[in-house]
Amino acid sequence: MAKLWFKFQRYFRRKPVRFFTFLVLYLTAGSLVFLHSGFVGQPAISQSQASPAAGVQAEGAELPFLGDLHLGRGFRDTGEASNIARRYGPWFKGKDGSERAKLGDYGGAWSRALKGRIVREKEEERDGSAVFRGCFRRPDNLSLALPVTAAMPNMSVDKCVDLCTEKEYPLAALAGTACHCGFPTTRFPLHEREDEQLCAQKCSAEEFESCGTPRYFIVYQTQVQDNRCMDRRFLPAKSKQLIALASFPGAGNTWARHLIELATGFYTGSYYFDGSLYNKGFKGERDHWRSGRTICIKTHESGQKEIEAFDAAILLIRNPYKALMAEFNRKYGGHIGFAAHAHWKGKEWPEFVRNYAPWWATHTLDWLKFGKKVLVVHFEDLKRDLFVQLGRMVSLLGVAVREDRLLCVESQKDGNFKRSGLRKLEYDPYTADMQKVISAYIKMVDAALKGRNLTGVPDDYYPR
Repeated sequence: MAKLWFKFQRYFRRKPVRFFTFLVLYLTAGSLVFLHSGFVGQPAISQSQASPAAGVQAEGAELPFLGDLHLGRGFRDTGEASNIARRYGPWFKGKDGSERAKLGDYGGAWSRALKGRIVREKEEERDGSAVFRGCFRRPDNLSLALPVTAAMPNMSVDKCVDLCTEKEYPLAALAGTACHCGFPTTRFPLHEREDEQLCAQKCSAEEFESCGTPRYFIVYQTQVQDNRCMDRRFLPAKSKQLIALASFPGAGNTWARHLIELATGFYTGSYYFDGSLYNKGFKGERDHWRSGRTICIKTHESGQKEIEAFDAAILLIRNPYKALMAEFNRKYGGHIGFAAHAHWKGKEWPEFVRNYAPWWATHTLDWLKFGKKVLVVHFEDLKRDLFVQLGRMVSLLGVAVREDRLLCVESQKDGNFKRSGLRKLEYDPYTADMQKVISAYIKMVDAALKGRNLTGVPDDYYPR
């Protein structure tokens, strides 16, 4: 054997070209075998692998998404699922009228996973296509309030919403067998809701949906953006006064800036600079806070010197329990992220409450004491009655209040920095000692507000 191996080496040493030719042929053959194994078709799943999934499905549990299944190279990054959807369309009506996924000849675990994914995506699209606004009385001048009207004998929510979306209107109003489209205006402001039972007439095409009546309309907000309040610019002339938008961190300052910019059409500024806010459209973020080109200035400062530098202020106050948690999430998770579980359970949270809770109280007390002209706005009131509270804020800023623009803001109120709210703690992070201390601070702020003949803190600050 050794002699044979020696002869083999001597043969290729004399003829190097032969060696490299042999090596290339070997590698090529190996590659072909490898590629063939990856494209033979749908990967086989053994009986032992398939039976647990079948057992889970029998119990009613959902299968994982396709991306979570490791079925081999055959379907990796091939786009096969999207090709099927484009080829056949994701849905078709069965003989019984029900909707089913059309998956061709693809069966097994992959087929079930794909079908489940399509079902979930379809449900998400349906739920996310419109926002329910409520039941409202028919406006006095219907043609002016809702300029587009279409008769729909086979009425459903989807059909009316789709029509108004196609016509590029943000409101869809269902009135029995008629669909109306339009904008929120003073003729139809959506501020006076009626009892939903007055609109509880079944849709002719959907038994479990309400389609309103000729007198009481069911209203949905479509995904069409109301552009009447989206234009923003810097002030045309330098402002003669500096107005602060002051708040404790986590009290909703960024959200308030979004509302003010939409309501006035002018950029807001900042005492600081935050690149992420600038990139999201707050173009006044880069201006020096004394530039005079912005309608108001964001600040969290609470020192006497810093407060007296402003000619007036909107003081935004929020429930300290909510504000502290919001700021803690921002500090450890970013503007729309969340702090990790380890931060809540570690030493960071108790230390944060110990340092920030007193600041929540002194911030309000200092602005009430040293501010020259202070308009107090409670975050909770702004959420509950945005139209009225935002009107007060715009008036202080010296801009004429346009009701149609404020109504537009109501439909675009969330902005880009709203946390989803889906990730909530499963426990109360505030200990009894923390609650005792924070309650004392709440009483201090409540007394200070009432001492200046202002509205005290909202009732939902108590009890804890």
